[in-house]
Amino acid sequence: MPPKKGKKKKDDGSEPMHDPSWERAVETGVWERSAMDLPDANTWPTWGALRERVLTACKEIKIVNTASLRDAFCNEIVKLSPLELWHMDFHGSSNLRNFVLSPSTACSKLTELDLSDCGSLNYVLIQSDSLTTIKLHKCAKLNKALLHCPHLSTLTISDNPMLETLMIWSDDLTHLDLSGCNNIINLKLHCPNLVDQRIPPLKVIEKHIKPTHPPIASILKANYSELAHLAADAKEKERKGLKDDSIIPRAHRPF
Repeated sequence: MPPKKGKKKKDDGSEPMHDPSWERAVETGVWERSAMDLPDANTWPTWGALRERVLTACKEIKIVNTASLRDAFCNEIVKLSPLELWHMDFHGSSNLRNFVLSPSTACSKLTELDLSDCGSLNYVLIQSDSLTTIKLHKCAKLNKALLHCPHLSTLTISDNPMLETLMIWSDDLTHLDLSGCNNIINLKLHCPNLVDQRIPPLKVIEKHIKPTHPPIASILKANYSELAHLAADAKEKERKGLKDDSIIPRAHRPF
């Protein structure tokens, strides 16, 4: 595959050409291309700062239906926490596995987040004081989702067949549809204004109780006690047998 424009060093040692989309993203506040198209410090030393400039200027980041988006990029965005970022859309990112937005002050103006149709997404932790809308449906491998978002009012989280643990803290959520989430074991809802909910029966896991055995000391004590009783009985029988076999007439035997 031929190298992309602006990604290859020139033979004369001068800085490669900048991709026009970088400056355009700074001007418009919108990034809609692959994360691979951003400036890379491995290509040119000053491009690390340039990459940060592009991302921190973003108001919207839309990288969708791609295998190139990975956990590290999401972590980078959270670490930078662009001041004006209000919308992140990563739906259809097949290699995104864990998404963590924390602490609650990170990305302080983010109101909309789309992680739907991420086929490898397994774990989600979101703490946000600003988010109002989260799309988290049709994630085939999603197993655990922890959402602490006081102002969350719209949550789409249906059709997650592997979801086992779901915890939601929200003062503004009024509707919750968990249709297609039939493997939930742990569900905790701290949503005082929830009035409409579609929640399938929670899955009950049969508990396998580990058998308990008495300690070896108790077993030995019981065995020794039983043997002692048997020995005492045998001795008593022997004593009685000797008495019966005595040549001394019974009337003259000592009691």
